[in-house]
Amino acid sequence: MKVESRTIIGAFVFLVILAAAYWAMVATYGHTAERSGIAMLIFSFSAYGLLGFYLLAQYFRRHGTPRVEDRFDATQEEGAGVIDYFPAASIWPAGMGLGMIFGGCALVWGLWYLYIGGILFIGSVIGWVTESDYTEDVLPGIDPAELADHEVPSGPSLPHHG
Repeated sequence: MKVESRTIIGAFVFLVILAAAYWAMVATYGHTAERSGIAMLIFSFSAYGLLGFYLLAQYFRRHGTPRVEDRFDATQEEGAGVIDYFPAASIWPAGMGLGMIFGGCALVWGLWYLYIGGILFIGSVIGWVTESDYTEDVLPGIDPAELADHEVPSGPSLPHHG
């Protein structure tokens, strides 16, 4: 994750410099209508900063075993094999996004959009939560309330639903 964190922290530094230059130009020429641009740049570099420093922290957390992508002497054969476990495809995140879009429309066109968005969002959250209940497949015969006492398998051994 060293490469990703360096790329994202580079974008963070670029946006900080861009925001400072933009703020200096707005302060020089006195365009008060451009304060929204400064706010957007501040939020942009804040988002990149959070993501970049999270990835950097993840890299330093597991610095004892660097990934193949982070080593300069790695060969292509070292990266072969099982990549990782990817969760099954689901339609519920799209439903949540649609509910949030309707929630945003409520800010512009009227509160009645919020009712539609709320129903879509809450229904999608419920659907996604009930869809992801696969504890019986992973640990047959174990009550989900007792999962804290048992080790749950991770990685490619988890069943693929979808």
